[in-house]
Amino acid sequence: MLFYLVDDHQMFAEALKNIIEGFGYNCSVRIFPDARPALEQLKSEKPDLIILDLEMEGMDGTDMLKILSQHGLEIPVLVCSGNLTPHNMAEIKAAGARGFLRKSESINEVKEAIVAVVEGGYYPPAFRDAKTGKTGTENPLSPRQQAILTLMKSGMSNGEIADMLFLSPNTIKTHVRLMYGTLNVSSRIECLNKARSLGL
Repeated sequence: MLFYLVDDHQMFAEALKNIIEGFGYNCSVRIFPDARPALEQLKSEKPDLIILDLEMEGMDGTDMLKILSQHGLEIPVLVCSGNLTPHNMAEIKAAGARGFLRKSESINEVKEAIVAVVEGGYYPPAFRDAKTGKTGTENPLSPRQQAILTLMKSGMSNGEIADMLFLSPNTIKTHVRLMYGTLNVSSRIECLNKARSLGL
């Protein structure tokens, strides 16, 4: 099995990699210090599990989850963070995570979480029925447009976004045009500024 570990804390990531590879499941753990190279690597392979930190430089874990939901690869994601709150746990559930771990958990709990999520379940089991972060004030953009917006924020061109999401450039252009209409803007800069002002 192949696992991706996306975490910008190198010492923690190396320690967790050694722990996981020592479980005896014949698994290999590939470490990525931030989300973008992990997303780039998905163009050539599909891991069995992604273990994802939430707070990273550049693209954060929640944004990466939104992008993964648009890949169509259906890779299970286990969030592992030192700063889990009711708010961000609701957000990661809404974005498609299958479970969460605090960085203070024991080795046995890490093992239980990985087994549960790889086998198609949730961790902890109650996470299956956890509330999502959706509120009465819904995001005006579709999930795909939210993913495109996230990649636009990282500075990617339409062609690079198309490549990242396995879509055609024309499809991206259509979504961008619809996004401009929804936000009542006429350029990328206006779109990013409007999105920032709306907290999108």
